[in-house]
Amino acid sequence: MGALFLAVIAVLPLICSCFSADSPTDRRVLVLVDDLALRSSHSLFFNSLQSRGFDLDFKLADDPKLSLQRYGQYLYDALILFAPSTQRFGGSLDQNAVLEFVDSGRDLILAADSSASDVIRGIATECGDPEAVVIDHTSYAVSETEGDHTLIASDDLIHSDVILGDEKIEAPILFRGTGHSVNPANSLVLKVLSASPSAYLANPKTKLSSPPSLTGSAISLVSIMQDGKLMSHVFHSFRQETMLGC
Repeated sequence: MGALFLAVIAVLPLICSCFSADSPTDRRVLVLVDDLALRSSHSLFFNSLQSRGFDLDFKLADDPKLSLQRYGQYLYDALILFAPSTQRFGGSLDQNAVLEFVDSGRDLILAADSSASDVIRGIATECGDPEAVVIDHTSYAVSETEGDHTLIASDDLIHSDVILGDEKIEAPILFRGTGHSVNPANSLVLKVLSASPSAYLANPKTKLSSPPSLTGSAISLVSIMQDGKLMSHVFHSFRQETMLGC
């Protein structure tokens, strides 16, 4: 595939110590999709995780037997939600169950587009306004010269071979979606990809009535939190599918 545009990337609190390099059984990841064809179309992403020892359990998001717990114990250490059109989760899973899973110290990766369902938006809202996206009238994709400049180009990446690998990223990364802020006082948080100084967060469908609440490089497009083992693997995969020249 050429590109994966994530309209919502919500990396909710990843304060997790369960991904031990010495314990493969502590790498259980539930992957919920709204179409099992994603397993093939996003094979780069999933194969990269599996090659690093993560045990991926693929299920449809409306599977009637879905459950994150059994006898009060969590069955998984992380949850990947690639099910933007799902109107309702199956089994015992709902929005509260997902948020409780995160609050327990486990990992959540959420990806969706602008047509995300209410339940997906409800989870994403925990990270900010679901209607707001990053707009940049200076650093945008050349294909959007006449558009609303929500397809932005950024090369403001963290300088870390541990997270990005030792292969230099030559092309800017195209990004369309919402952004978020990071508390600088939190030493567990790292900004991986930031917006340019000319970017701002707003709803492109409405007229600005007041200055944007989040602007410039204060906008983080991709962030990670310790334990960062899973997220560094994820970004290795993510970068392979999102890098495009502008």
